[in-house]
Amino acid sequence: MSKWLAMILAGSLLAACGGNVRTAEPVRYDFGSSGASIAEAAAPLPLAAIEVRTASWLAGTAMHFRLAYAEPLRRQSYGESRWAAPPAELLEVFLKRRLALTPSGSSGTGCRLQLVLDELEQRFDDPQRSRLVLEARAVLTPLHGSEILSRRVFLITQPAATADAGAGAAAARAAVQALAADLGNWLGQLAREKPAIVERCRS
Repeated sequence: MSKWLAMILAGSLLAACGGNVRTAEPVRYDFGSSGASIAEAAAPLPLAAIEVRTASWLAGTAMHFRLAYAEPLRRQSYGESRWAAPPAELLEVFLKRRLALTPSGSSGTGCRLQLVLDELEQRFDDPQRSRLVLEARAVLTPLHGSEILSRRVFLITQPAATADAGAGAAAARAAVQALAADLGNWLGQLAREKPAIVERCRS
């Protein structure tokens, strides 16, 4: 009897200890520093606001990947790695720093740049080779009103150095840097070729 009692007590003690075991916190990634501003590329086209929305499947902090070589229709996420915040929030903060909103925004003038992030995933073409895929739609509107002045779709891919979440995060940083540069070039082109849009943003 005492033997069974001892076994029960030992089992209870192990269960109690097991209940206190804490799993490791997930590693959290962001896009890092935005670096130097490239606002000069878009300065003739004043931006008063930048807003980023996202597709519903990117609303959380999961870091998505896809085994395109084996299960091309299955979206998966890393179990021990997360974004520090939803990708749309990270991208909005990055672009606001990178494109540097013009002071004219405080006086009620300038345009609004709206982006919809449709895809941000690490895509594996084979077990050892992957790339970060970023898809976004950009719309330029007046600060007040919904008139569409211009729109453009961006598709950016960046190779990942290794087949893991850390390399995917590094590739994502390179992808958002490329997106910021492409947005700056696009806005600069509009400023040079579409004077009516410039006046609309300044009105």
